[in-house]
Amino acid sequence: MPERLSGRQSFPDPGTKETETDRSHRRSDSLADTGASAMKYDLIIIGGGPAGYTAAFEAAGNGLKTCLIEKRDLGGTCLNRGCIPTKTLVHTADLYRTLKGDTPDLKCADTVVDYEGLNAKKENIILQLRGGIEKMLKAGKIDVVHAKATVKDAHTVRAGEELLETENILLCTGSAPAMIPISGIECEGVITSDDILRDLPQMEELVIIGGGVIGCEIAGIYEAFGTKVTVIEALDNLLPGMDSEAGRSLAMVFKKRGIDVHCKTKAVSISKDEKLTLAYEEKGETKTVSADHILIAAGRKAVTDVFECEAPSMERGRFTVNERFETSISHIYAAGDIVYGYPQLAHTAMAMAVNAVCAIRNVPFKRDLSVVPSGVYTCPEIASAGISEKEAAEKGMQAISGKANTLANARSLIAESERGFIKVTAEKETGKLLGTVMMCERATDLIQEAALAIERGMTVSELLQVIHGHPTFSEVFVSALEAAEKKI
Repeated sequence: MPERLSGRQSFPDPGTKETETDRSHRRSDSLADTGASAMKYDLIIIGGGPAGYTAAFEAAGNGLKTCLIEKRDLGGTCLNRGCIPTKTLVHTADLYRTLKGDTPDLKCADTVVDYEGLNAKKENIILQLRGGIEKMLKAGKIDVVHAKATVKDAHTVRAGEELLETENILLCTGSAPAMIPISGIECEGVITSDDILRDLPQMEELVIIGGGVIGCEIAGIYEAFGTKVTVIEALDNLLPGMDSEAGRSLAMVFKKRGIDVHCKTKAVSISKDEKLTLAYEEKGETKTVSADHILIAAGRKAVTDVFECEAPSMERGRFTVNERFETSISHIYAAGDIVYGYPQLAHTAMAMAVNAVCAIRNVPFKRDLSVVPSGVYTCPEIASAGISEKEAAEKGMQAISGKANTLANARSLIAESERGFIKVTAEKETGKLLGTVMMCERATDLIQEAALAIERGMTVSELLQVIHGHPTFSEVFVSALEAAEKKI
């Protein structure tokens, strides 16, 4: 039994004539019927990933008696099976690519990848970060229950065999790898990102079905380690959710490195003999490719099966919420990958969680979700924020764009960077920055300046007043702004 806090704080329930005392008695009677006692909380959070633990810190830090329930390891997909292990592998892959490269200043032909050591490094980083979360939860006097949780009703959660009573519930149950309906998907050797990031396997050949963020990042990792990689993408370009130029440029980089990229291609079936074989359709022809493993990287599916009672309203497999992040059931809120209409990103989930707690506390939101930067940790990195010129036109806005490539950037030449660019979109009449896409070294860091400028409504001319250091990668952003200014 976890340590419990005392001094429960309650909140009025607007929109109903039932009093707090009535509700408390009704729920207590219901729980008594089961023969179980209930602990009472202001907020129970289901899911201990980025949304869940962020919400717990925010709630407990503002006086709410809080319980966090997680059936697996704290940190969720991001820490244990997603962002952190992937970026650990990307870092090593980038180092290995550099050391093995044909450069006049480094001769490291004997460098090899130690898969056992790499997996150990990954696990050590995960354990260190998870330990930090555990310490912060303990310091915040937040009850943590390791059990499977289900929602019995709007004020009762079942955690294992224990019933817990609460004023509010925040769902932060995250997502899992989505599978595709093709024959042979059950064959041994067909894996998901969860499998590959749990224990990175060494392989000679890898086929990836899905050219989105997950597929492209893992393709880059394995290509660097010497694996023959094939990427199958059903849509027109890699990274279909981002600016099409970024996807096309990444495909060119991949092909230059020996990755086979097939867009507008449909995966048909999987079979296994000595190796796995994928049959696919491309330009009206059926072709095959064989590999040691086939990675299904077809996106993420929200985890929503946590209700004993009727579940809240959903759209396309994700919960719909109002402007307060409240579902169609009063007092049940949602944040993160399970919410319809928001990008499935860890930092988005954390911001949503903070705002959901603000809504529960009836205070103004602390996070602005109108501009959310996104990043792809390939080499070179790709990042974006705001909208493109095409999206601006669809909104009825007259916009222009400015672009600069990295070929003349001193810092990029020093780093021996691959082809890259930065493109900005601005409103023609006002000069306000509307969006930015970057494909260059440190793009996932550089994008923060653009995101801030877009969120603050800054203009191209205002940004150009800021002095940028030399030599830096950020000077390419300045060049793109200068190109845009000429069109305003």
